[in-house]
Amino acid sequence: MDTVANSVQLPPLDNPNERAAVGAELQAALLDLIDLSLIGKQLHWSVVGAAAHGVHLFLDELVEQWRELADVVAERAVTLGFIPDGQSPTVASGSHVEPVEVRSLHDHLVVWELGRRVAAVAERIRQRLAPIGAADLVTQEVLTRVVGALEKQQWLLRVQVGEKA
Repeated sequence: MDTVANSVQLPPLDNPNERAAVGAELQAALLDLIDLSLIGKQLHWSVVGAAAHGVHLFLDELVEQWRELADVVAERAVTLGFIPDGQSPTVASGSHVEPVEVRSLHDHLVVWELGRRVAAVAERIRQRLAPIGAADLVTQEVLTRVVGALEKQQWLLRVQVGEKA
């Protein structure tokens, strides 16, 4: 039995401090992605205006994408032996996503407000790429995919408010 238990190991990293640091960075990205999904739903319920229906449906797509990205990030953390925390008190205290005011908001403002937040999250995760890559290239690749998805979403939001692609 000990042989089986000893043969199941965590993916190698150079030292336990790197594992904790990578886990903490994955946790930070996870909190921002969960919070984006919550803010996206809030805006989904708050949107008004001529394009509200289309924005409403687009927000559902974005929320689903953020939930999927959050799951990928959390599963990478677990793979490395770090247990992520996506519970509401942790998200509320640890996310860096700017909250939205609870009120009706015109469709173009919803798109603009969300675009700013998506850009900020993408930039925060982008800043983590080099340090994480030094410790774990696989985790860097996971977060690179997250940044790529967020930047594509930024583009789709940007074109909805008439900015140049």
